[in-house]
Amino acid sequence: MNTNQIENYVDEVATKVEKSAAPHLESAREVAEKLRVKSEDVIDESRLRIQENPMSCVVGAIVFGFALGCLVMSGRRTCSPPQRLVDRSLGQANDLVSSMSDRLSRAASNLKIW
Repeated sequence: MNTNQIENYVDEVATKVEKSAAPHLESAREVAEKLRVKSEDVIDESRLRIQENPMSCVVGAIVFGFALGCLVMSGRRTCSPPQRLVDRSLGQANDLVSSMSDRLSRAASNLKIW
């Protein structure tokens, strides 16, 4: 294939894709317009409700924020300073006991009972 044939082939494919996508593009535009109109309606309705009931909206926002904060914080494990001290001390004690156990097992294997 030479360059002209390749260019012609690419132009043909582009034309076919454009023709097959045109109906879908128009329907996508229609759906987008419907969504835009509906979202504007929802925003207007929300503004009206906020103006009519400002205190309930504030209380609702506070409750929502509190619930969201509880969900976020429930995944975290926080230790108090005394708990961290106990955890560190227990870890050091565990290391010490493990080290002594290794030494005792080596010493016991060196003992000759016979």
